[in-house]
Amino acid sequence: MSEASHKQALYELVCRYAQAVDQRDWTALARLFTSDAVLQGPGFDFQGVEAIVAGMSGLGRFSLTQHHVHNHLADVEELEAQAETYCVANHLYEADTGTRKLDWGIRYRDRFACIDGLWRITRRELLLDWSQDLPLQGAAQ
Repeated sequence: MSEASHKQALYELVCRYAQAVDQRDWTALARLFTSDAVLQGPGFDFQGVEAIVAGMSGLGRFSLTQHHVHNHLADVEELEAQAETYCVANHLYEADTGTRKLDWGIRYRDRFACIDGLWRITRRELLLDWSQDLPLQGAAQ
């Protein structure tokens, strides 16, 4: 497999993470990580894939999320890789004043391992660069 193929596979992996989280597909999410993976961010530290899935299921408090994956730069060395990925995550929720939209500007710092020909996340660190919480403009379906 070429370096470009590995980088494409890593990009698809981080996109599948966004899709699994937004669709609340916890089985698909679990397949993206190694069993001993770590997911850390502001106020959370999930150790192991079971803790990651349990922790991420807390997103159920939002009526909808959309993670938009942007810049993704990866460095591949044989069967290991690291990357930084930019993401804007939208979270809709209900408040006394109506529907609100919490937006996060995220940078993920990731480490990956290629196991049996498939890339998996071994460590994901969520860095929150900015956030805003505004009334939703327009109808949410």
